[in-house]
Amino acid sequence: MPSDPKPLEIDGSYGEGGGQIVRTALFLSTLLKIPVLIRNIRLKRKNPGLKRQHLFIVKILKDLCSAEVRGNKLRSTELYYRPGKLKPGSYKADFGSAGSISLFFQTLLPLSLFVPESVEITVVGGTEVPMSPTIDWLRFVYLPHLRQIPESISLEVVRRGYYPAGGGVVNLKVRSGLKEEISSPEDIRKYLRGKINLHKLERGEPKKLHILSVATEDLRERKVVERQVEGAMEVLKDRFRTVETYRQYTKALSTGTSVTLWLEDTKGNLLGSDSLGKKGKPAEVVGKEGATKLLEDWESGSTVDRHLADHLVPWLALAGGVIKVPAFTGHLETNIWVCERFLGEGIFEVRRENKTITVR
Repeated sequence: MPSDPKPLEIDGSYGEGGGQIVRTALFLSTLLKIPVLIRNIRLKRKNPGLKRQHLFIVKILKDLCSAEVRGNKLRSTELYYRPGKLKPGSYKADFGSAGSISLFFQTLLPLSLFVPESVEITVVGGTEVPMSPTIDWLRFVYLPHLRQIPESISLEVVRRGYYPAGGGVVNLKVRSGLKEEISSPEDIRKYLRGKINLHKLERGEPKKLHILSVATEDLRERKVVERQVEGAMEVLKDRFRTVETYRQYTKALSTGTSVTLWLEDTKGNLLGSDSLGKKGKPAEVVGKEGATKLLEDWESGSTVDRHLADHLVPWLALAGGVIKVPAFTGHLETNIWVCERFLGEGIFEVRRENKTITVR
């Protein structure tokens, strides 16, 4: 391995030891221009090492910032990554499967906000697949927290993709407003000031609940979309006064369904949840699952949901703020640890008794 500059070593088996360590490390490495050497990647998993989704992230990054990479092979447990300068342009990744587009964008979406001028990234894969948030959760729960950072941003679902065929198409377009790249923590914090609000300690009253129910056309006769909404409403109907529902049947290469919910409160907090359908699982159960998760997070008194907590931790590290989380999950604890490797031990003030995370 190159000795100059010396890479930051990350233990990929730390904590829950999943792929999120790789995704967060690649984001912060590229942004802060810190080379990394990630060892023991996904060592605790059934099939250790890099998965195809990680390789596609690295492939895009090699073009996006002329990165020097070693170990980028399927099931490799060690990856050396040295980023160069971010370059504007158009980029495309085709998974050739139902690989998660949402997890791909856990690295590329935040990074795109710092590309000088403009960038466009088109991804072909799975928009709603197991073990990852739906693309709708990404659009309607995570993205609104970042929308004020660039001059403009759009995340368009051109076509949906379900397991196993995939074939979903999502297009991200960002015009950052930056004339040149910024990479020091001080400049990044200054740039983000006033553009991202992560001071989320107080909870307001429920303002509006949204329910988006989606299914492929072959399920129209069985009224799957409508039944998913009914299942969600059975759980939530007496809890929230203002409810807006969206029902969509769509074409895709594989049969699939999903429900995504998000709730706004009067303090500007936004919490969401989702659930996927599968063969043999009644549509009403899909709706109930999504609604139950949202209700659990809301009743915990948190200002973010369980997935949003993970996604916002790197932004807390960069911009400062405070959030109240539903629970300290393994994913959350691990993501805090990864961010501290880059930005300093102890930057997070974690108070477990009131479930808050603060960066001053």
